[in-house]
Amino acid sequence: MIEPGEKGFWIVAGRALWVLALGLVAASWWAAATYAPVEAQMGPVQKIVYVHVPSAIVTLIAFGLTFAASIAYLTTKQWRWDAVAAASCELGMVFATVVLVSGPLWARSAWNTWWTWEPRLTTFLILWILYAGYHVVRSSLRSVSRRTVSSVLGIVLFVNLPIVWKSVEWWRGSLHPRNVTMTGEMRETLLLSMAAWIVFFAAAMVSRLRLEWSREAAAERA
Repeated sequence: MIEPGEKGFWIVAGRALWVLALGLVAASWWAAATYAPVEAQMGPVQKIVYVHVPSAIVTLIAFGLTFAASIAYLTTKQWRWDAVAAASCELGMVFATVVLVSGPLWARSAWNTWWTWEPRLTTFLILWILYAGYHVVRSSLRSVSRRTVSSVLGIVLFVNLPIVWKSVEWWRGSLHPRNVTMTGEMRETLLLSMAAWIVFFAAAMVSRLRLEWSREAAAERA
């Protein structure tokens, strides 16, 4: 159960995080539009990198948090860890979808095709499908075993994350470069964008967890 004082803290923390997140996102968009130079070969479409790459990083962070929280739930059996795992996985799916949408937009200009079954794209699509399955399984269970089954899935599915991360190095034929050369302004803008989306994820997590806690409180009262 969430104590009144604790609930008040998370409300204030959530509002502060949202203000910071929206400010950073606005700053990152301004930097991408005006501060970062236009890439010589690909042109303005290259600026999708400032959404695509940060979203991919946040996706891996979110699913990694699902993995850690799932272990914590199986160890402690505290419902809060299950709530963290489920909320993080849900937000990870949102960012993963952004990656899958922004990637083809970039690929159309860079590779003259919307999609190609190269290693990074293929493994990331598999990642998206697997974690979508996590939500399907979780929503289909109504028994007390739902949290345990979800936690086991959250641990097992994590195996695909290092495969996605290392796919460029492990398989030939990857169109994603191993090393990228960027100017100082590009690098600074990318780092700002990554910080913005990470804070945005943190703010969304707090809001999502407040919803989970409200549901748990309602269930306890019932």
